[in-house]
Amino acid sequence: MDQRLLGWWQDYGAYLLAAIFAGVFTCLPILQFHAFRTLGLDFAELDQAIWNTLRGRFLYSTFHHFTVFSNHFSPIMALFAPLYAIWSDIRLLHVEQAIGLAAAGLILYKAVRSRHPSLAPWFLLAFYLNPALHEMALKEFRPVVVAVPFVALASYGLYVHKRWLMLLGLVLAMMCKENLFLVAGMFGVYLILFERDWKWGAPLAVIGWVGAFALTLWLLPTLFPGWPDQTVYEQMDYLGIPGETYGEIWQNLTRAPWTPLLRLVDRDALRALWRIFLPLGLVLPFLASDWVLIGLPSIGYMLMAGNWGMHQLRGWYPASFLPALFMSVGAALTRRDRLWARWLTVGLLCGTILGYVLYSPAPLGGKYDPSLYRVTPRDHLSAQVVAAVPPGGRVAAQDPYITHLSQREFVYLYPWIRIGAENVEYFVLDRHANPYPSSPSEINEAIDNMLADPSFVVEREADGIYLFHQRGEHLPAIPVQKVAGGSMMLDRVEVAARDEQGFYQSTDGEPIELQRGGQVRISLYWEALAPPIAERTVSVRIADAHGALIALQDNQPGQGNKPTSWWQTGWQLRDVYYLTVSPDAQSGQASLDVLVYDSHSLEMVPFADGSEVIQLCELNLVQ
Repeated sequence: MDQRLLGWWQDYGAYLLAAIFAGVFTCLPILQFHAFRTLGLDFAELDQAIWNTLRGRFLYSTFHHFTVFSNHFSPIMALFAPLYAIWSDIRLLHVEQAIGLAAAGLILYKAVRSRHPSLAPWFLLAFYLNPALHEMALKEFRPVVVAVPFVALASYGLYVHKRWLMLLGLVLAMMCKENLFLVAGMFGVYLILFERDWKWGAPLAVIGWVGAFALTLWLLPTLFPGWPDQTVYEQMDYLGIPGETYGEIWQNLTRAPWTPLLRLVDRDALRALWRIFLPLGLVLPFLASDWVLIGLPSIGYMLMAGNWGMHQLRGWYPASFLPALFMSVGAALTRRDRLWARWLTVGLLCGTILGYVLYSPAPLGGKYDPSLYRVTPRDHLSAQVVAAVPPGGRVAAQDPYITHLSQREFVYLYPWIRIGAENVEYFVLDRHANPYPSSPSEINEAIDNMLADPSFVVEREADGIYLFHQRGEHLPAIPVQKVAGGSMMLDRVEVAARDEQGFYQSTDGEPIELQRGGQVRISLYWEALAPPIAERTVSVRIADAHGALIALQDNQPGQGNKPTSWWQTGWQLRDVYYLTVSPDAQSGQASLDVLVYDSHSLEMVPFADGSEVIQLCELNLVQ
């Protein structure tokens, strides 16, 4: 390699790598956000908590109707509030997370550079190509990932014997999440065992270990309960030991103490260890095993956990121990001469490349899914639906949408609405998006019920995406006031044609203009004057000027989900039909008609004036 290029690589290559990493892992999560593929609940909760802090409600979130401490000890989030005063946007958290991870690499790089400046950029490259780091950056924004540069700073401070630098990193790390107290405690254990420093080590060990157990087992559930009568740490179920109280949990643990121990060596645990250590050169961390000790308790309790993601060390879970493992690799390099360090670096890069090819969710990695970052025309429809929600409106939405709605006073994950659904104004639901925490069938049922309920106004609809406004102002409608079979009164009809973007636009002007080949939503508003004596089917049809049918849909009310056998006197129902006008229809005058017939005998059910078919409105078909 040219000496000038080599010199530039040694002096500036690290900063180029950091800039590339920060750029890539800022852009990818933001693309995922715009593609409505972000995991929403915790991300939205943190965003709303920071937004609320600026408005005098310290880290308060309506998802729990309490501070974020009801979930985790993360006061570090309050430090983001001043940044929100400059740019109040949830995407800022993605930017910060990517920059923080890039900074962590630079901090660890400095330790290797102090002994092997020519190898340090390659060590940093291995850090930035690590698949576990990519999962942290791409899975979801989490406070524990914010701690990565702080743990790296503490590791560097310990390495260069700058205790106050170490302490600064640990204090900031412990502000991110309660399990970082355990990591801080292990720094104390390291000082006692390997540096015989009781002055710093003993207080750190006590504060870390006592703090970890006191926060999780007592302070958080006592001072910041996530629900009434909470007595145990909210995340306790992640450990996979059943019980509603600590007494029950302890009894179940003592009855089968081998259960969590067996998880340490089950197939998933061994696969997780392989996936973590392969990109680290497999054995390289153990060449400086004293540093590995710092992360061992975190690795151990996660492998014993019953939660799938924690047990397999997925997503953000390696954040608490990965800096220590990389520091162990760095220490292994710096403790050896240049020749050995070169060969170890080659082994590190080989393991990193293999790990990247097998496990990385980043571009060209074995687990890369480009669909997560592809913004489609449907995503633009979703964005328009979100934009239609007034800033001050109380809203409940599915998981992919709440990150787009979280900067407001009241927002909830549907159907987890602590104030009751009757107190929410707007609902954003999507038949085809991630239904969490519901199932697809539950979301479809909820949408069908809201479509059938006249108290929910359909303010936006496109491609299975809905914005419902509870008790909103009625859309334009055509009065009908016709009674079928003496029991079903058709009060009015709404006609909404689909525009070029895909949204249904309501109108009540006559004649209503429709495109040939276009789609139209017909909403019939029924009232049960008496329980119908038999099942009824409604036929909504469009006929041209010669009486030929050019669009037709027959169904029992409510898309078949609200049959008339269920009806009771006084019930009101919105009965929705979707018709596609034949592209071969002739331009000109047409008629929107409706008739009712017996679902079993197929006999017509006449209206009160004796007519079997009534015209709802005139249409004008255009090219």
